[in-house]
Amino acid sequence: MPNYALLVEYDGTHFYGWQKQKDIPTVQSSIESALSIILRKNPASRLSVAGRTDTGVHALGMVCNFKTEFPIPNFHKFLVSVNALTKRGVSVKNIVEVPIDFHSRFSCTGREYIYKIYYSKYESSFVEGRAYWEKHPVDWDFVENQLTNLIGEKDFRSLTKAKSMAGKRSIRKIFDIRLERLTSDWIQVRIRANGFMHNMVRITVGTLLDIGKGRWKSRSIGSILEEKNRSTAGITLPPDGLYFVRAYYEDYPEIHELYKITLP
Repeated sequence: MPNYALLVEYDGTHFYGWQKQKDIPTVQSSIESALSIILRKNPASRLSVAGRTDTGVHALGMVCNFKTEFPIPNFHKFLVSVNALTKRGVSVKNIVEVPIDFHSRFSCTGREYIYKIYYSKYESSFVEGRAYWEKHPVDWDFVENQLTNLIGEKDFRSLTKAKSMAGKRSIRKIFDIRLERLTSDWIQVRIRANGFMHNMVRITVGTLLDIGKGRWKSRSIGSILEEKNRSTAGITLPPDGLYFVRAYYEDYPEIHELYKITLP
């Protein structure tokens, strides 16, 4: 039974997240609906995905996979067909065949997100739904100095949604986190870890912004982590600025081929 991995891009403003739900548009339901038409007598199993994003969250390079009874003979024709049938706001960018044991979620060894911030006194007509508008002064150098305290394997209970963590393990490993100053108006935080908990990126960046705006004088991101209490951290930023960038798979070089396209 062939196993195929897809590289998917989507605009989260059109969907109520990734995961299929009854009677509302999601990314998973859009792609699965297209597959059911294209494959017909060659039914696809339910899509697995590297990260189940929430309502409004975007993806530049999400990985998902599905198995079929028979091989797909022409990848180009498949991509043209699936993109003609998916809803507005989602695009399947590439496809590769992967080993039968590949699972986009459980085989994944790293996930990377960026959070985009529009930093200006004045609102832009093109930011809504795409980035977070920050109009207050932020000490970006101070924010950048905080980032090393987040790297490594730590308990991130302070930086995730409390209700979703009851009785669950909150240890994660952040491999890399960077502040990228693209222009004077556009800032983004790039973060790569072995996994993320509910709202973890949005709370982390929100807390860094609160620190950079001087909300606390005697506390750091390190001391907030030590407290292991969500109420001690900063705001949860909206989903508008959050983008899933890439999934990493150490044991599956086929995924490197999947990403050999130009991402936005």
